[in-house]
Order: sequence, then C-alpha cells, then structure tokens
Amino acid sequence: MAYLEKVIDRGNVIEVQKYTNGRFGRKDKNGKSVAERVTPVEQLRWQSKEAVRKVWRLLRDRTNFSPGDLWVTLTYPQKSKPDSETVRKNIKEFLKRMRRQFKKIGQECKYIFSVGRGKRGAVHLHMVMSKIDTEIVSTTWQNIVNGGKWVHVHTEHLDKSQNWHKVAQYIIKNGEETFLSDDPIIKKRFSSSRNLRDAKPRARVIHARRWKEQPPERKGYYIDPELSYNGVNKYGYPMQYTVYVRLDE
Repeated sequence: MAYLEKVIDRGNVIEVQKYTNGRFGRKDKNGKSVAERVTPVEQLRWQSKEAVRKVWRLLRDRTNFSPGDLWVTLTYPQKSKPDSETVRKNIKEFLKRMRRQFKKIGQECKYIFSVGRGKRGAVHLHMVMSKIDTEIVSTTWQNIVNGGKWVHVHTEHLDKSQNWHKVAQYIIKNGEETFLSDDPIIKKRFSSSRNLRDAKPRARVIHARRWKEQPPERKGYYIDPELSYNGVNKYGYPMQYTVYVRLDE
C-alpha cells in the first residue's frame, strides 16, 4: 500500500499527518468510490479538525504571534441582536480602525477571529490580535457598536506556555455556531489577516506493507496523547495525526 505523509517541523513541536489521499485508491474492492461511504457528519468532523490544526499552526508561529499578544472577546450591548450584515460592517470598520492604530505605533496588525451567535441571538467575537494598548481595543469597539458608551470587551494576554491548542479549538467552536447555521455571519469557520505566515509541510509518498496504528517514537520528543489521534480522511480512508513535543532538557 502507499500513503502520503506530511510533516511540519517547528523545532519544539513536530506535526506528522499520514493518510491516503484521492490519488491512492479512491475505489474500494467493489469499484465503489470510498467518498460515497463518508457521511456528512464525518465530513464536518474532519473539516472541523482540519480548521483547528490550521489555526493552531498560525498561532504557534512566532513570526505571527507571541506571548503577550491579546486574546479578545467583543460583545454587543445587552439585549442587542444585530443582523449578520450589521455585524459584518462592524467587524470591517473595527479592523480598519485598528490597522490605523497599529500604523501609528509602527506595528503590523495581525489577527485571527471567529464570530458566534448564541441560542438567544447574542453575537460575540473571539479574536487573537497583536499586542496593543487594551484601552484602544475597548474604545474602538464601543465607539462603533454603542456610540462610545460602555460595552463589555474582555482582553487578556497569551501566556508564555504557548500551549494554545485550546485557543484554536475555542475559535473554531465559536465560528461553527454561525458557519453551520442557515445564516452564517462569516462564510467560513474563522478569518485571519493576510500578513500571517503559514508553514508549508514537507510531503512524501510512503510505501509500506500495512498501515500502522501506533506512530513511531522520535528521539528527544514525546507524543502528546491529547492532540494525537487516528481517524479517517475526507475519502473515508485511515488518517493518523501525531503531535511530537520536545522533551525539556
């Protein structure tokens, strides 16, 4: 059998993903497309995990974000239930003004965000943003959505552990509140600035006698059991995702 292996090596963390893609055996033994056997729920689950991995990689790249950058929650006035078009306009204006503020201090505005809507219609944004005075963030949003009056804006700093996988999960979970609805505010699970660097994986085709469920050990690293898993890809074939974390010396 043959499968594709993709590796992203960031030194302290190595991601290894192996799977059978569309070029390798898309038909089963009866000549039926394996993709036909994958349910919509399985497709969504696979796409969700892919989105989390994507956000996590963007967060983990030190050229994008570092400890001390901001984790921001933006809300609307109490009992306010803005429609999707209004929210989109508010976000566009907020980012425009924030880019202007960053330009004043000679810095780039980098961000990743998602938009959620609760069961009662309340809208909230979760965003990772480059470090800046939090008062600027609060007043900019309040001026846009509530005429300068108080609106709850929560800010905190990314910690030094850089264990931000849960942040990535939270962003995607929040975005899917509207992305998977009949009225998506943003037509994707998350949005990000164009100035973020996204590492390109090294890919190679592996020829093996069988598929191994247990990933191999790597010297100087341990396998993170919470982030690693075996599953299926979008074609319904086995897929293995392994996260290796460097051992402390």
